[in-house]
Amino acid sequence: MRQEKTMKVITNHALDPRIKLEPNAGSDRSWVWSAFDFAGGELVETVFALRFADSDIAASFKVAFEDAQQEMEKLLAGEDKLGEDGGAAADEAAEALSALKTSDDTEAE
Repeated sequence: MRQEKTMKVITNHALDPRIKLEPNAGSDRSWVWSAFDFAGGELVETVFALRFADSDIAASFKVAFEDAQQEMEKLLAGEDKLGEDGGAAADEAAEALSALKTSDDTEAE
């Protein structure tokens, strides 16, 4: 799918660790893969192909794609990584949320 104004290609799919990038027709500057895309508002299995200006950019894309897949694999395994603060912000937010009361809570007291 393309954005209407910029005509840039957009995709909306998870980088499932099972997705495999394959060279397109043996080219070292293009990749093909299949995924369930939701860019059009409906889940559709789609084959994607990207061609880059040179092989260095294509290789960089592959590295970034595979890094994101590894991160997704960790998330799916429950190995979320902590932020720079070691999770302090998440703990602070959880504490603030637990202190909130609804109008039903205040009437019961």
